[in-house]
Amino acid sequence: MHAVNILDVLKYYPEVTGIHDACLAVPEIAEDDFESLSKSISSDGLRHEIILTKEGLLIDGRNRLIACFVGKVEPRFKRVATDPWQVALAENIARRHLSTFAKAAFGDAWRESEEALAKLRQEEHAGTAPGKSKNTYGSVTISVPAPTTRDIIGKRVGVSGSTMDKFRDVKEYAPDAMLEAMSGKLTLEAASRVARKRKKEKASRPTGKPTPVSQSETVFVITVEGKQTSIAKPNTVRFNATTNAVDWAAWTWNPITGCEHGCKFCYAREIANSERMKAFYPNGFEPTFHEYRLDAPKNTRVPVGATGRDGRVFVCSMADLFGKWVPKPWIKSVFDACLTAPEWEYLFLTKWPARYSQMPLLEKAWYGASVIQQSDVARVEKAMQQFDTDCTKWISLEPMLQPIVFNDLSWCNLVVIGSQTSTTQPDGYVPSFAPEFDWIVDVVNQCRDAGVPYYLKANLGLESPGMNLPKSMPRVTNAVLH
Repeated sequence: MHAVNILDVLKYYPEVTGIHDACLAVPEIAEDDFESLSKSISSDGLRHEIILTKEGLLIDGRNRLIACFVGKVEPRFKRVATDPWQVALAENIARRHLSTFAKAAFGDAWRESEEALAKLRQEEHAGTAPGKSKNTYGSVTISVPAPTTRDIIGKRVGVSGSTMDKFRDVKEYAPDAMLEAMSGKLTLEAASRVARKRKKEKASRPTGKPTPVSQSETVFVITVEGKQTSIAKPNTVRFNATTNAVDWAAWTWNPITGCEHGCKFCYAREIANSERMKAFYPNGFEPTFHEYRLDAPKNTRVPVGATGRDGRVFVCSMADLFGKWVPKPWIKSVFDACLTAPEWEYLFLTKWPARYSQMPLLEKAWYGASVIQQSDVARVEKAMQQFDTDCTKWISLEPMLQPIVFNDLSWCNLVVIGSQTSTTQPDGYVPSFAPEFDWIVDVVNQCRDAGVPYYLKANLGLESPGMNLPKSMPRVTNAVLH
């Protein structure tokens, strides 16, 4: 999830001939951890060498190498003859507090590598299985039978064999749930339940009949300029489930991705340009139409007894659906898809609300406008008052970058206030920004005076970055002076 691509970095280090699969199977460190690592290396130099195979393939130290490159620190390399998977295990998996999903993902990649090697060994031995080999790296010693099994690999990485199977099922039957698990929005167990259901559905289909969608199929996504890119299509197109931390909508749906507003702090741009999301965002953050995703509303059922967030879906959380650059037919196709499943409550948010009045309005929707600075207010208020609807009209002050004074909130049903969290953008790290306490109080008072509900995001409170709270000292009086 770093702004600098490791493949671009390798061009500057001829010692490194490539990246071993064991290195790629290790999850990237969190953004805050990478920031701390970069500061440490910039100030104190590189403490731990970057480990290569004898042939020069990178095994361990991907994050350290990027940090050296960014901080202009000379890296040190060490070549080892040990099995690269053991090195990656000892240096990363055995030391870091990784999720079950991350361990299973590493184990699955290792298993695939061992199975491929076992097949080659069998061919070399004319179909007979070779004996065991033993490797040691640091404190980790492993006897490697060939061919390996899920239980042996699972034990190495710290998960059960059945957990390894769950990961493989998720990878095969629920690539959309796998994406959610990769981002930390779903646990492996939750993703596995989705995969088991789809696996069962597939097994129950009569033989000889085609499945609705095959993972081997490819589809095209297209940019505003008309560039088409082929990508793999998931088994079934559905909404993506959010975590309980997102308590205003339980689902997201992104038939259109990308944006041209250029906000330096954009979380969506960070995600779309990350290495791990390339398969889903082949054009990065360039505005792109994923037409195949239009089937998601009719393919996703509202949970029985759903109330509030459970029946609400945030449309185009990774884009501005109503941006000036978005072709009107794209927007119309999204609205038409919404109409195929009117039981859902669709949530929209844009910096360009003038286009709301140009579209047929839905019966159940939240129409939102983004305000981050005072210059946005007059334009947003005018646009939001230009269309009539019984649905929710709301304002998002996230991030709130300066004091905001509204002229008229009589049309508004909700004001949401939040701070700016840190992101790592393609052109570098963007720090968080905490609004002033008095700014928040003033907007809350404006809402109270207008009778408008307000919602304070969690990132204003206990979560980082919070807000700048007053820390005044007692007023000095004459009595104190004497």
